[in-house]
Amino acid sequence: MANFTVEDLYAFKGAGEARLSPDESKMVYVVQYADKEEDTFKTNLFLKDLTTMEETQLTFSGKDKGPVFSPDGTRIAFISNRSGKNQIYILSLSGGEPWCIKTNESVMGPLLWTPEGNELIYSAAVFSHKADDWLPYPGAPRQDGNRLKEIADNLHKSKDELEKDKDKKKNEVKVITRFSYRSDGQGYYGNVRNHIFSTLVPDQWEGDWKEQGKQLTDGDFDHSGPSLSPCGNYLVVSSRRTATADHDKSVDLWIVERKTGKIHQLYEAPGPVQGPNWSPCGQFIAFGGHDFKAGESTSTHLWLLQIDEFMEKLKNHEDTKPYTVVHAYNLLKSVDRPIGGAGSDVGIRGGDTKGWQQNRLLFLIGDKGAGQLYEVELNGKEWTPKPVIASESQTISTITVSKSLIVFSMTDPLTPPELYYWKDQKVKQLTFINKKLAEKGASLQWEKFTYKSDREGEIDGWLLYPSGFDKNKKYPLVLLIHGGPHASYGPAFMFLAQLFVSRGYVVLYTNPRGSETYGQHFAEVIDRNWGDLDYKDIMVGVDKVVDRGFIDKDNMFVHGWSYGGYMSCWISTQTSRFKAICAGASVTNMVSGYGTSDITMADEYEYGGTPWKDGEHLIHHSPIGHVEKVETPVMLMHGENDMRVAPSQTEEFYIALKRLNKEAIMVRYPGEFHGLGRPLHQADRLERLLAWFNYYRKNK
Repeated sequence: MANFTVEDLYAFKGAGEARLSPDESKMVYVVQYADKEEDTFKTNLFLKDLTTMEETQLTFSGKDKGPVFSPDGTRIAFISNRSGKNQIYILSLSGGEPWCIKTNESVMGPLLWTPEGNELIYSAAVFSHKADDWLPYPGAPRQDGNRLKEIADNLHKSKDELEKDKDKKKNEVKVITRFSYRSDGQGYYGNVRNHIFSTLVPDQWEGDWKEQGKQLTDGDFDHSGPSLSPCGNYLVVSSRRTATADHDKSVDLWIVERKTGKIHQLYEAPGPVQGPNWSPCGQFIAFGGHDFKAGESTSTHLWLLQIDEFMEKLKNHEDTKPYTVVHAYNLLKSVDRPIGGAGSDVGIRGGDTKGWQQNRLLFLIGDKGAGQLYEVELNGKEWTPKPVIASESQTISTITVSKSLIVFSMTDPLTPPELYYWKDQKVKQLTFINKKLAEKGASLQWEKFTYKSDREGEIDGWLLYPSGFDKNKKYPLVLLIHGGPHASYGPAFMFLAQLFVSRGYVVLYTNPRGSETYGQHFAEVIDRNWGDLDYKDIMVGVDKVVDRGFIDKDNMFVHGWSYGGYMSCWISTQTSRFKAICAGASVTNMVSGYGTSDITMADEYEYGGTPWKDGEHLIHHSPIGHVEKVETPVMLMHGENDMRVAPSQTEEFYIALKRLNKEAIMVRYPGEFHGLGRPLHQADRLERLLAWFNYYRKNK
């Protein structure tokens, strides 16, 4: 059996963003791959004939995404930055090159066709202030308003336009007045907000086409997740339209009249909502959200709102009042599981987790680490979730739903993700883009097991064994720890795990308390007390595996990223059982980390307070508070632009270790956010991690 190598990172392909034609005869989807020479991830569109199974590559720019069929199925709209700016392109299935629907704005998805097929809905981040005399704060220099508007407008310029301006000396000083002023992966917001737009689409290419984007929402508020009513006259969006938006916990639902732009509050939520989906009958809206009962750690459930009475009043120009949580139905309350799937570390991220088939709502839930497909039939008053595809040996990450078909991305520990579809109670594989790579791991063994940590803690763990595994021999162990902490591992293909297994390691990963997909209590029980129950659950799992007799206790290693990095550092301060540790993007000091993250309120809740009130508690649960106990060599990795966990968190721990003459290495990735985006850096991380553990591994 051929072993996996780091170089295989460039061989994997991800298939996703699938969309079905109105007659269900075709599927358009995106294929993503890493281009080593250009050090970037590229995406192209492919078309699959679901009758003949013939496949055609539609685009070749490497910069195309977000495809959607026109209502008559003859054209595909998609987003591409092939011009250096995200724009809408139209591709006729009868042939010819794609042509661009120019907009002043840099376009964000999702794209929505109106029922007539002559208009597209899209989103864009634009300057949010209209007054000519606007200033960012009282007493600001008079030229500041125009200067900041110009900076915001640069977001909508192409690379060529920006290149022409690069030699001009400009004042690009940031002026920050908001509580939430940046996000990891995006950067600083500046003075822009996400708004909803529409643009006309001609039947055929017009060479002198002028930009015709029309802004449908306004105000100094963000709007996201548009869904179009069946009649096409209304949009439902999620937005926090309050003066204290950055401090508010809730996000509400709003109805936007497409022709006039008038906006009406539909749902006054007790917590955040996301991704509203209008039902084909027009009577219901499904959305993800929660009521904030467990603060930032509350599981996101699937909710249903019946809106026919509201819409009738709206159409008759009568006064409307927003619905509240007493009118909304929590479809997942009985199963106590979050909405959403779980995928692989080599798949395309993002995608839909719910969709309608007439009065049937299909959706994914996370159950014990596995993404499973469920349904609810809206017949009568008893809306009970029922499993459609549910297994502990595989996981689904995204779904696309049409009238009678369901397309989904699925993986298992030995099989990279591929697209499948469900029809007439049968599953059929649609793509085979990673077939050769899957053969490398096909003969490996894996196992899920459950163990007791204490009276309350029943924990799931997974083991991946190297080829030719013999339980009478001794093997080195790598413990992998997931992020979050409210993420989870499951029966998914993990390239990182495969790399270690290919080098003769047994790989262990677990879902300690704090992990999602095991119910609300399980997820929230570690809040304000990191490093206690979660640490215990992980170490008991290690003990259970060691007790089986095939692990070399002198050859055990740990790696984790984000919260997994925190726990890796915490382990280094609590035990010397491991030969070497590698921690990525780690929280190490909950006191100094306050306010340096883009999720301050979540950190405040989960860490257990603020530095000015709870400093002693925070330092007690921070690795930096116990750094003198470290005996294990530690490698620390961090992206230099990380806005989720500040790079200073790694710097503090590293300097403390070096000051104490401990063995420590710090690796910094320029330009990277919380996760590593460049293929070069991803490959470097893997090579460096493997070499670090292999150096300390005895009897190699």
